[in-house]
Amino acid sequence: MAHNRQWFTFKNEADKTPELFIYDDIDDWWGVSAQSVIDQIREVDAAEINVRVNCRGGMVFEGIAIYNTLRLHKANVHISIEGLAASIASVIAMAGDTVTIAENAMMMIHNLYGWAQGDAEAMRKTADVMDKIADSITVSYTDRTGKSIEEMKALMESETWYTAAEALEAGLVDQVDSPVKAAACFDLSMFNNTPAGFGRLERQPENKQQELEKPEPKKEPEVDALAIASLCNKAGYPEKTEAFLKEKLAETDVKDRLAAFDEIKNLCKAASLANKSIDFIEANKPVDEVRNELFDLLTSTDQTINNALPPKQKGNQETAVSIDTQAIYSKRNRV
Repeated sequence: MAHNRQWFTFKNEADKTPELFIYDDIDDWWGVSAQSVIDQIREVDAAEINVRVNCRGGMVFEGIAIYNTLRLHKANVHISIEGLAASIASVIAMAGDTVTIAENAMMMIHNLYGWAQGDAEAMRKTADVMDKIADSITVSYTDRTGKSIEEMKALMESETWYTAAEALEAGLVDQVDSPVKAAACFDLSMFNNTPAGFGRLERQPENKQQELEKPEPKKEPEVDALAIASLCNKAGYPEKTEAFLKEKLAETDVKDRLAAFDEIKNLCKAASLANKSIDFIEANKPVDEVRNELFDLLTSTDQTINNALPPKQKGNQETAVSIDTQAIYSKRNRV
């Protein structure tokens, strides 16, 4: 699947200090992944690496892996917080041998978020795992600030936001730099205590005309993770839950997508190509495109399409599924 967004940038030019820009969410599919960072810097033979951060957070284990990659690199790593270092991005910032923050930037630390499904015992186990992960994250803060684990846990539990001056006073950074104009645009409505006026970080326009032409940011749809997980489980596609959540699909869209999956299964079964439904569903192909591909497959092999109802379905014409190849062929000739 092609994406137009730029996940991150790495500049490694001759006679210049290599720079890594983390200007997106931490995510192994939609944003900055640990593997992408590792692939870019593992062979870098430089005395210093600059890491410039503007990130609202993301996947915990991806962030921890990036933290360890930077922490263990032989180069002296300097991290500059240029807009926001929130959630797991604040942990990544702790990997720097030196850490600076722009005067108009912010940091945020909090307990990790997660969701679970199952019985009470399954949810208790999930909570225990989350507590252990929180303990490992806390250590990255205590190493730099000198605060106790209990102090940092209390700050994380209350979702603490830091201005540049407050981050310096807390020992999270080493220095406050001049303000930075450019910053990515983030929706921070997922957090509980976002400071007033800091809901979005906007890239400043270079002139008035550019400001007038700037499109309105798209409103993120509200997603009920538990409801979507329940729909996927009931329909028999639990593995699709994560993908639907990443696409931020509404419940009605999820229901339509699941109904299309069932229709694709029926079409493949009617064409005696039941195994093909797995590939079609995995690729999220539209039903009409599946019909056309099945037609091509069947006509190219001269395979006979058996539209007869199985014994159990005889007498119930509503359950019959067939492919009208003549209609498809006729439609194609009219195009």
